[in-house]
Amino acid sequence: MDRNSSGHLDETMNLRCFYLRLVKKIWIVPAAAVAGALIAAFVYTLVTVSFGPERTYSASAKLYLNFAYNEQTGTQVDSYNAYTWNMFMSTDDILKPIIEELKKQGIDVIENEENSSGELEKKEKTITKDELISSITAEIPSDIRVMLLTSENSDRELADAILLASVASMENFGDINEAFDSIKNLGITPAKLVVYSDKTITAAIFGAVLAVIAVLLCLLLYDALDDAVYVPEDCEKRYGYSLLGVLFKEKDEFFRNELMASFGKKAGHLSEIIVISTDSVKDDSLSIEDCKLLTESVAPILEETGTKLTPMAVPGTVLDNYRKIGTCDGVILCIPYGKKNGSMTEHIIAQLVKHECPIVGIVISRADRAFLMNYYGLRK
Repeated sequence: MDRNSSGHLDETMNLRCFYLRLVKKIWIVPAAAVAGALIAAFVYTLVTVSFGPERTYSASAKLYLNFAYNEQTGTQVDSYNAYTWNMFMSTDDILKPIIEELKKQGIDVIENEENSSGELEKKEKTITKDELISSITAEIPSDIRVMLLTSENSDRELADAILLASVASMENFGDINEAFDSIKNLGITPAKLVVYSDKTITAAIFGAVLAVIAVLLCLLLYDALDDAVYVPEDCEKRYGYSLLGVLFKEKDEFFRNELMASFGKKAGHLSEIIVISTDSVKDDSLSIEDCKLLTESVAPILEETGTKLTPMAVPGTVLDNYRKIGTCDGVILCIPYGKKNGSMTEHIIAQLVKHECPIVGIVISRADRAFLMNYYGLRK
């Protein structure tokens, strides 16, 4: 391996390999979409229903504003608009008649709730002055002579009562204010529950899409950090040594022929070769397993040349292993398919180079035959 190389850190992602492996995990995408949709719908319901605002009832009335005309000054139409009307609603000329009308209906209007706890117990219906002002809205939709007067409250009866009192006050305001000839009530709509549009489905779709995007990004990031070996060509590019072949637990004539041809050319002239599995850190059991498979695969060549294959654990496991790699003719590295030990493999190669031990080649062991058949487009 080139010492200036960063190994798996600077290699280009093999997208074909990634997508073929993704197919095995494709269930994660719909599962994430369902989970994201459920979570988003739950959060939306929690925010809008469980912790959302209390029920509100809205009553409305249409008023016709008949402006007075003065030959010298004209009309005062420009002084009354949607903005100014909402200010006028809190003035004494309009608000006091509303309060008086509400008192006639048995509804008490108090200055503030904190200083009137005793008064709250006396009256069945009570509202503060600030709540009364905030519950009344005056709008001029288009024609400046038509006003839409609205009252909102969590109590249906109170919403109706406030609207009736407001209409009566506005009619009185039209009589006492010289800017108007009159203010007439065109119709009243009784209080109805304010219904907000249900966005549960929208929230669920948004959650599903967001979850799918997040999962795909996580899978891409996971694969970018994955230092495992899956494909022979990627292995050669990464480590810079010849790949002898691939070992499967099941028999495959195609890949066995490739392995025998490469082994005969690279190792047929050597007498003693050590086989090291890069994940045999604790003991040599995995190296023994891979060496057995390799021996069975290239048995005809071993019988012909007399080459001996000896399994051994990673050199650092036993101190005497460094002596063995120094006296052998070369080492074959068995890199397990799909196992994330790329950094360890690079470390082992560096140790072999440091101790001037020839690396005969690399074998991908315990490989997934079905995956490689799909990757190369081979029929099973």
